[in-house]
Amino acid sequence: MTKFQPIDARTLSITPLPPVRWLVPDLLSGGLSMLSGGSKIGKSWLCLWLCLQLAKGGVFWGRPLRAQAVLYLCLEDTYSRIQNRLFRLSEEEMPDNLYFQTACEGLGHGLEEQIEQFLTVRPDTGLVVIDTLQKVRTGDANGNVYACDYRDMSALKSLADRHNIGILLVHHQRKDRTDDPFDDISGSVALMGGADTSWVLRRRRMSLNAQLHVTGRDMESRALDLRWEDCRWELEQEETSEELARKAVPACVWAVADFVQRQKCWQGTATELLAAVDIADVQPNQLTRKLVEFYPTDLAPLGIRCESHRTANARQLRLWYDGDDANDDKTGTPLDGGGIPETPSAPSSSSWEALRGNKHGLCVAAGQPFAAAAAASTGSTPTPRRASVAGQPPEGRLLDQRPNPRAEVAL
Repeated sequence: MTKFQPIDARTLSITPLPPVRWLVPDLLSGGLSMLSGGSKIGKSWLCLWLCLQLAKGGVFWGRPLRAQAVLYLCLEDTYSRIQNRLFRLSEEEMPDNLYFQTACEGLGHGLEEQIEQFLTVRPDTGLVVIDTLQKVRTGDANGNVYACDYRDMSALKSLADRHNIGILLVHHQRKDRTDDPFDDISGSVALMGGADTSWVLRRRRMSLNAQLHVTGRDMESRALDLRWEDCRWELEQEETSEELARKAVPACVWAVADFVQRQKCWQGTATELLAAVDIADVQPNQLTRKLVEFYPTDLAPLGIRCESHRTANARQLRLWYDGDDANDDKTGTPLDGGGIPETPSAPSSSSWEALRGNKHGLCVAAGQPFAAAAAASTGSTPTPRRASVAGQPPEGRLLDQRPNPRAEVAL
C-alpha cells in the first residue's frame, strides 16, 4: 500500500533535495522522456548517436556529457544493422558500457523486471532507450486509449524515478501536421502529459534539414535547427522560447516601435502610420490588428502606449513613448504631460480635425475614454490616469465621460 505522509511547507523548504539529473544539459533530464517524429526521418540515428556520445563521455551539440552506461532496446532493428550504423558513425574504438537488445517482454509482462535486472548488473546506467514505445505496449481490452496511455507512461515514469535514471521512448507522430509540433504526437494527451521531457523531430521528406522542438518540466522550451551530415544530426542553430516568441513578432510591429521611440508621440490613421514608418507590404487593417495583438507582450513592456477611437471618417490611432521603464506607474499621457499637439505628426490635417471632434474614443489597452480630444478642444490637460499595462483602474475623472453606446474597444 502506498504510504500517505504529507510534508508541510516549512519542512519542505528547509529539506535539501537532490538536484535534477541532466543527461544532456538543458535538453534531456532524468525521468521519462519521449522523442516523436515521422517514419524514417532519422529518429533511430539520433538516438544511437546520443547513446554513443553518452557512453563514452563525448560532446552532444556543444554540450559535454558525463560517461555512463547506456541500454538501447533496438526493437525494430537487427544486430547487423546496428553494427553497420556504428561503423558509419565513428571509426574510434567503441565503448564497452553501451548495450543493445533487440527483443524484450512487454510492459506489465516482465519488461520492468528485465530493466531492473540490468540495473543491478550495471548500477552506473544513466539512460535506457526504448525504440519504439509501441513494441512494448500490450493494449487495452476495453479500448480506452487515454487510460492505456496513462497506465503505460505511469509505469515507466515510476521505474525511472525509483532508480534515478532516464528512460527515452521513441514514438511516431500523426500523419496530419498541426501548427503545434507537440500536437503531432500519435495517441492521447496522456503520452505527453506523462513525460518529463518531450522532443519532436520535424523533417520534410528528402530534406537534409530538420527542427527539433524540446519542452519539459525542468527546462526552458527551445527549438534546434539540425542538418543531416555523415549520418548525424548536426546542430546549426538553437533558440530558446523567449527568442522564439520575439521572432514571432512581425517586422512591422518592431518598425512601429522604433518609430514611436524616436518620435515620442504620434497620431493619425493606420494608413498614415504605414506611410510615416515606410512599410509597404502590410495593409492598414493588418497593421492595426498586429499592434493590438502584440501590445501587451511586446509594445507595452518597451514603454509604448497606444490608444484608438473612431471618427466619422476613419479610425484614429495615437501612440506615444512613455519611457524605458515600463514597470513604473505611468499616467498614460505623453511625456510633455499635455494632449495631442496642435500640429499633428501625421501628414493629414483633416484627420487631426476629425480627431479633435471626437470625445468618446477608447484606449486600446484598457478601454478607457480617449481624453486627448477633449483636452485639445478645451485647451486643458486630461486628468492623469495609470498606464494601461499596469492593469489598475484609472485615477481621477476625465473631462468628458459621457457614455457612447457605439464606442469600440478593439481597433
